[in-house]
Amino acid sequence: MKRGFYILMILCAALMVVSCDKTKSYTERLKDERKAIERLIDREGIKVLKDYPADGVFKENEFVKLDNDVYLNVIDSGNGERAVLGQTKVLCRFEANGILDADTSIYVNNLIYGVGYYGYPTEFIFGYNVYSGETRSYPPDYFVGEGLATGLYHVGNEALIKLIVPFKRMGTTFQSSYSPIYYSKVKYTFEK
Repeated sequence: MKRGFYILMILCAALMVVSCDKTKSYTERLKDERKAIERLIDREGIKVLKDYPADGVFKENEFVKLDNDVYLNVIDSGNGERAVLGQTKVLCRFEANGILDADTSIYVNNLIYGVGYYGYPTEFIFGYNVYSGETRSYPPDYFVGEGLATGLYHVGNEALIKLIVPFKRMGTTFQSSYSPIYYSKVKYTFEK
């Protein structure tokens, strides 16, 4: 009888521990992200286009949602020189904000960073979309990923764009923290 009681107590304790877990599921994180992107679109007065404009010209608050769920707005398409997949080294300057829960700061490795990276470039090789230099602890490098490079499929050297990037298209740091990012300014410059 005592043995059955102890087993029952252990099962009850295990159920309480499992039911008290406050960790969000991946599905809940995707739902939170979708709501945050919708709030950003409403707050900024963004119009989402169904198709990329035929003439390549966007109005100030027009974005197109691309196949990889990244939203793109082209301010200046650049000088016509296009990046070559796997070969072009890109220097990228940007301003970025987290968009979950109206964040204005970005958390990277438990440190808080706000807007202001526009003067400090990060670099990557188009197609590899990971930082291409030597190992260093340099916060702008954490932003390099598929999302930041997505614009290069549509614009060229010296282009200026805006992006809304879901966490699954960011670099590993933001994927692991489930942080989508709004790039209010991205400038691509090809290294010669």
